[in-house]
Amino acid sequence: MTGLDSRAASIVMKSLRRIADSGIGVVCTIHQPSVAIFNSFDSLLLLKRGGETVFFGDLGFESSNLITYLEGFPSTTPIKAGENAATWMLTTIGAGSSSAGGAESFDYADAYAISYLARSCISNISLMNEAFALRESSKITYSKKYPTSSKFQLVEVFKRLLKIYWRSPGYNRVRLLVSGIVALLFGSVFASQRVPENEGDMNSRVTSIYITTLFLGVNAMNTVLPVFEVERNMFYRHKASLMYDYRAIGLAFTLVEVPFIILASMVFVVLWYFTVGFAVNAGKFFLYFLFMFLSLAVFTFLGQGFMAIFPDSETAQGFGSLLIGMSGIFGGILIRPQYIPTFWLWGYWTFPLHYVLEGLFTSQFQGDNTTIVASYGSPFFDAVCPGIGPDDPIPTNCTGTAEEWINVSFG
Repeated sequence: MTGLDSRAASIVMKSLRRIADSGIGVVCTIHQPSVAIFNSFDSLLLLKRGGETVFFGDLGFESSNLITYLEGFPSTTPIKAGENAATWMLTTIGAGSSSAGGAESFDYADAYAISYLARSCISNISLMNEAFALRESSKITYSKKYPTSSKFQLVEVFKRLLKIYWRSPGYNRVRLLVSGIVALLFGSVFASQRVPENEGDMNSRVTSIYITTLFLGVNAMNTVLPVFEVERNMFYRHKASLMYDYRAIGLAFTLVEVPFIILASMVFVVLWYFTVGFAVNAGKFFLYFLFMFLSLAVFTFLGQGFMAIFPDSETAQGFGSLLIGMSGIFGGILIRPQYIPTFWLWGYWTFPLHYVLEGLFTSQFQGDNTTIVASYGSPFFDAVCPGIGPDDPIPTNCTGTAEEWINVSFG
């Protein structure tokens, strides 16, 4: 303890004394302590310059054992009445501000090496080593690291997480509420025009599919971060106790999310699909549901992955925002695939959003023969009405199908 006044040092020592009295060992390094502080210690290890031991043992009442030991050597000047034992011992061995007579010629470290204190210390060390060896030989050992099987760990961790999710309505309610609001909010735009007629209507539909998919992905990633952070910190404590390993919690987190992701996806698709006016076809409906489920699952599990890698939710959210941003840019809507520069094609194939959108567009518009009026000068116009030059009259019946528009727009 250094840099403390007498009152602060006394408060610290009283706290340490209470800790020691509770049965916990306390080791302190002290420099020029007062009489009260020095006498509050039970044992003392006194070292001289060079780290050699001069005294190691119980201090005794008011340092009586230390005083008796040092005064047993003829070169030691006896301690004066009322003198601080700490200051006296340093002066005696030549470590104080002044040296006692004979301290320079007498080596207290050599004297300790052949003293009864040294022999007692060595004897105690030997006894402790024997006791330790006995404990090691009688220690219970297991044939594997964890006392339970991987299957048992997975089942129990899954049951625990399922109960936690069931008792976290805030997390799951938000997912369902956001899914329903997004579906109704964007779906209401198409309530009065459920069948597309021109390229503007088609662009509006694919853009809405893109926005709703990206919005729900962002929500899925951000809402899972604080939930996973709490359980991740709990896992560290359980892992230290060898209760279960990372495989059990990783797989359990995957399985426990599935029913809630299914429910959130179903709420969105039911409210969105028919409002927009997609084909009343069971196969297409369930394909839309499947791709929305996969989208929410991917972004949810990526959020868990970021939270497992990074130390806190703020950092994980930052990298998650980077992933979302890159997915939005290279999803194939803001920049159509055929117009992405060659250098950036890796982004189109790397980030997950374009795969979801490709599945949604293909499943919904494949075989869709809805008539779409082409806009003059667009790639779709050139595809369905080829050979129309700038000087030719613009045809009024230049049309194609919704399937053809998708193929041209994203070809």
